[in-house]
Amino acid sequence: MELTEIRKSIRQFTVPDTRKSVTQLIVTLGIYLTSILFMIVLLKIEVSLWLIFAISAITSPVVIKLFIIFHDCCHASYFKSQRACNLVGNMLGVITFTSYMDWRRTHGIHHNNVANLEKRGMGDVWLMTVEEYQQAHWKEKMLYRMFRHPLVMIVVSPPFLFLVLNRFPSHGFRRKELLNVLFTNAMITIVVLAFFLTLGWKASLVILLPMMIGASIIGVWLFYVQHQFRSVYWAHDSEWDRLKAAMEGSSFYTMPAIMRWFTGNIGYHHIHHLAPRIPNYRLKECYDSVPELQKITPIQLISGLHNILLTLWDEDSGKLISFKEAKQLTLPH
Repeated sequence: MELTEIRKSIRQFTVPDTRKSVTQLIVTLGIYLTSILFMIVLLKIEVSLWLIFAISAITSPVVIKLFIIFHDCCHASYFKSQRACNLVGNMLGVITFTSYMDWRRTHGIHHNNVANLEKRGMGDVWLMTVEEYQQAHWKEKMLYRMFRHPLVMIVVSPPFLFLVLNRFPSHGFRRKELLNVLFTNAMITIVVLAFFLTLGWKASLVILLPMMIGASIIGVWLFYVQHQFRSVYWAHDSEWDRLKAAMEGSSFYTMPAIMRWFTGNIGYHHIHHLAPRIPNYRLKECYDSVPELQKITPIQLISGLHNILLTLWDEDSGKLISFKEAKQLTLPH
């Protein structure tokens, strides 16, 4: 099936349902704000800060859902109105500590260049080929190995990305992205200061930090597993195919229903890359309705965790392999 044909078959799902969008937004924001209010009440009755810390951490998936709505707004898929997408996107950007305009630009670049070996580096995870790694200076190898270490990739890097790096505009930013980063930072500062002045710095951090750190870890893992798996497609620019990049360069990550809700069906990532204008609540419907989309071999929830050990793209086998496997390639037979 050609790209144009499959896009025609899924075009009907790119139309957002305003009532569903508004309902989903209200419900998710309601859960988020109720959770914060509940933690404040617990704080006032002097419940243990460790309990509040735990509740905040449990709230992380709600922040993920808000980020998915933010993500849909960046693709102009959540509302028919671009103005509505911009308004909601900027509001949720403050909650998720991410500049709407800056992230929209870099994420758009990611979509245009996914699985293209010549166009890596913007909006994706740092990936080296086996040959590039073998020819790299020892310092670059050490840096790459450190970056790709599971603890750094999934535990250390995500909070640093959302709490620190997102405070600065991305490489190649334009004036409007810079202004939006400054606006987002200013609004975050106002919100955090309001918490500090009302509740004190310690209580504020116990309420706000765990949910943000937890959400950043979950979010980065989801993004990682969507494009870092054994049989993932990568190609040089001259051979790059947009349909293969979507269908084989993006995963179908299976999850139980409750996790699909909190992650906005983002596990149907091959569909999302085929048609970014499909809102999150229509992705499963699209998958169930189009047999061509069901031919992708799914990555199971638990087995997908092993993908964190896959670190290098082997052009000879066309697979993502581990450092250990790459080392075996250089040993004499």
